[in-house]
Amino acid sequence: TSTTMVSTTIFDSIKVAPCSADACKDEDEKDASLSSSADLTSISLSNQGIETIDLDRCISSKKSQSQQFQSRIPQAAPLTGFPQVSTIVRLDLSRNKLTSLPKELFGENKTGSLSFPMLEYLDVGRNKLKGLPPEIGNCKHLKTIIALSNNLRPSGFPLDAIASLPLVEILDLRWNKKMNSQSSRRRLTEVFLDGGDQIQPKKVELLLSPTTKENTNSDENSKVTTKKKLSACDRDANELRSQLEPLSTPQLRKRLHRTFDIRFDDDGDEGAYDRDNIMQQLLRCYGSRDNSDKNGHPIPVRTVRYEHGVPLDPTLLKELLDEMELIRWPRTTRERPKILAQGYIILQRPPPSTPATICDHETPTKANNNKAKREAEKLERFSGIWNKALRAIESVDKEFARQFTALAVTKNFKGSPHIDTLNIAPFYGLSLGGFANGGGKLCVECSATCVAEIDTRGKFAKVDGRFCHWVSDYEGTRYSLIYYVTHGKVVPQTTAIFKPPCIDAAGNEEERKNYRQIDWDPPPVFVP
Repeated sequence: TSTTMVSTTIFDSIKVAPCSADACKDEDEKDASLSSSADLTSISLSNQGIETIDLDRCISSKKSQSQQFQSRIPQAAPLTGFPQVSTIVRLDLSRNKLTSLPKELFGENKTGSLSFPMLEYLDVGRNKLKGLPPEIGNCKHLKTIIALSNNLRPSGFPLDAIASLPLVEILDLRWNKKMNSQSSRRRLTEVFLDGGDQIQPKKVELLLSPTTKENTNSDENSKVTTKKKLSACDRDANELRSQLEPLSTPQLRKRLHRTFDIRFDDDGDEGAYDRDNIMQQLLRCYGSRDNSDKNGHPIPVRTVRYEHGVPLDPTLLKELLDEMELIRWPRTTRERPKILAQGYIILQRPPPSTPATICDHETPTKANNNKAKREAEKLERFSGIWNKALRAIESVDKEFARQFTALAVTKNFKGSPHIDTLNIAPFYGLSLGGFANGGGKLCVECSATCVAEIDTRGKFAKVDGRFCHWVSDYEGTRYSLIYYVTHGKVVPQTTAIFKPPCIDAAGNEEERKNYRQIDWDPPPVFVP
């Protein structure tokens, strides 16, 4: 069946294609897609910057876009226009900016029928939700509810409604601080693991955050899954396990299958979804020197590919370094607490003077106005580095210089293998300072068996941060500038590294000559 594009009045990045029941079970599908045919079964709007949902009017993104490319970024996507929504079994709204869900999403719509009566899988993880509508209890076919990494609190969590769902098997509430108190954990355990008042307790896999001293459950026989996953700042970037930790459990399973031809029996294998078990098997496969696929062909071990970026004009590079050394760095890295750095500052691109209206009933809130004011004051405070950084990226890629939405300014960023989950496009990175040559390289996973180490000292490199990446060990002081995109038109993941455009004005004559002579061998298209 051929694939067709949705009208640009929705999202340019969304494709409409048929989806089989088996395909919809694949937890690794993260592409923004809507499956539409005689059997519409899946809607995925992951990582689209969505802030509000209005089933009657639109899914809207209250995003400040620069005037230069605002006209080509769709602002709203009506859901009511899609045929046979009642057949959808999978709904993915993860990695957005949702603060609430409308009750109509799970309740009756204007036609008097349920919006998604056949829904089996719901992923609203990595948003800003404070609660879930009680109407979720109407979705009697729900088996999996993923709501990790939100701001859920007991007062907004419809415990009775979810407990009434007869088929629910997985409830993921990890990384919701308010749901991790001792009393909340005890109540969740009583309802979903002990069965509450039910004669026959249901078999529910309840996923909660690791316990702390404040919320330790005294019941030593508790079956709550609390596997600890280290933050990026706690990981040793030299260890293979640390480089694999940012991957989700389904991605680890996929790698075992695709790279080492190892599958799990989902019904008969108790460790089929146990993250630690999957990780250990993957590490053993990487550690074996006798790896081969089912046809006997050898599987290469993890190799290193050495690259370097586009050299920046030495005069501009010195101006940037001088400006970096003048910065009065905040005493905290609270802007990104899960990475290891001595200084970390995020500067947001200023919004256009006349923001586009998304839906006529939406008006700027006081909170949004205050946030915009704070961002403007911050940008003014660091205007020196912002202006010079803008000149630097314009000298390498003028088009990207108009598109990036934020700039991360860092001092002594260390290791920290991670994935930039909010990015929707590749980023540009530049490092500078007195750190020793040979260290401080930007490392990124190009494939399951290849890592690229990129020399960015005084050079711009273009990398997709949606692949696992980190900084190699170094000595001395290392500053960096990272230009990235978190809203606008989504650029699909293809390769982890790119060859930036060759700019004749960049670097000295010898560097320009060497750069032009490079035979660029692009890595294969790879999605973890």
